[in-house]
Amino acid sequence: MNFKITYLYFIAISILVIACSGGRKEQEKEKVVPYSEEKKKHRQELLDWNKDITQVDYVVIEKFIERRKWDMQTSETGLFWQIYFKTEAEKAEPNMIAVLKYTISLLDGSVVYTSDEFGLREIHLGHEVDEKGLSEGVLKMRKGEKARFIAPPYLAYGVPGDGYRIPYYSSLVYDVELVDLYFPEDEVVLEDGWY
Repeated sequence: MNFKITYLYFIAISILVIACSGGRKEQEKEKVVPYSEEKKKHRQELLDWNKDITQVDYVVIEKFIERRKWDMQTSETGLFWQIYFKTEAEKAEPNMIAVLKYTISLLDGSVVYTSDEFGLREIHLGHEVDEKGLSEGVLKMRKGEKARFIAPPYLAYGVPGDGYRIPYYSSLVYDVELVDLYFPEDEVVLEDGWY
């Protein structure tokens, strides 16, 4: 008789344990959010944050432009631009090499790079460069023209800056003169005949 009571007691305890653990598994399933849903939520939060910070950049740049009374336009990408000396010369096109005189400064007026210090600069238009805003702006110009561009950080050097003179997350003001335009040669022959 004692064996039957112990046996029944063991079965009752086993049923309770199984029932309780099954209920816990159901509760745990409800708490777990699929990875893709969690990732989507965090991605949306990041996108919202980027929109907010970009809006702050635009407000700061617009106030900068307003103080200087510059008449600038804004491109679809967010580049602010103004051609203040115009010509009827050859227009810049993708795949051309543009030769520039330039001054690059921060919104606080600090000059970070200038062609007087570093010489003329050549950029391959339409190709990936660190400063997408500069390439985009020069493509709006003609040879001999002078222009101003203001590139928010995402069109300049982004979050890290250039690691030298441009601080992290900086909007840049470009004052450029398009000195020359040419298409690159497929092969360049040097004076001594080497390619």
